[in-house]
Amino acid sequence: MVPEDAPDPRLEHAKRLVLMPIPIMGLVSQPSLEDPDMVGFHYGQDSRGYNEMSASITYTLWRNPADRADPINLAELDEQTRRSIETVTLGPAGLAS
Repeated sequence: MVPEDAPDPRLEHAKRLVLMPIPIMGLVSQPSLEDPDMVGFHYGQDSRGYNEMSASITYTLWRNPADRADPINLAELDEQTRRSIETVTLGPAGLAS
């Protein structure tokens, strides 16, 4: 669990996204898509500055957006996938995410 007083990583991502040489576009708002405001950003640098950049936007797809508890919204998970979801991973600075 990330402490409440930990810096919001989205703020740092937003600063870096401004450096992208092309606009980053997302999907149009629609009932079946939830935008959890998760933008991934990757870059590489060398002595001359940035040499690669990429961004990704994450959405949640709801098959039945009117009832998020509806089992149709759930996926069948195999045992390995279920274990990986339940395992705590460490994020930046060793914080559990």
